[in-house]
Amino acid sequence: MLDYLINPVLMGGLVKETDGETVKIHLHGRLGVITVPRFLVLDPIAPETGHELKFYFSYLQINEQPYDYDAAALQKGREVEPVLIGAELTEVNDTAVKAKIQDGLGTVAVPRRWVFTDVPLAVGQTAEFYLSPMKIVGKRELPAKSI
Repeated sequence: MLDYLINPVLMGGLVKETDGETVKIHLHGRLGVITVPRFLVLDPIAPETGHELKFYFSYLQINEQPYDYDAAALQKGREVEPVLIGAELTEVNDTAVKAKIQDGLGTVAVPRRWVFTDVPLAVGQTAEFYLSPMKIVGKRELPAKSI
């Protein structure tokens, strides 16, 4: 078992696309892509391509004995406060991993270096990480292709 404690960090990202139900966010610094339900963006205005978001996020940590994570605070939260949640790895390749967030809360895809583990990565493993609801903090007028 790793002796490392994952910590939530205030992150930023740009909305790449939305279909009204889900929002696809590219993390700044080419650190990955998160797709979440629209209700996790707390603003009354609908997120659009180019909207800048702020939220808490952390590294993923493989947990071979997962907890009973409670995503209710994330689903009902009205503040940008981090919640420890679980996910299941659905894709693993040489450079990245993709995981399905519990309770149908979307997906997260990050470089392998963002996953802490002392076992080889494999599809089906359980990961835990921090995520928070999101706030719109601005908008960039960029073509969607450049996001």
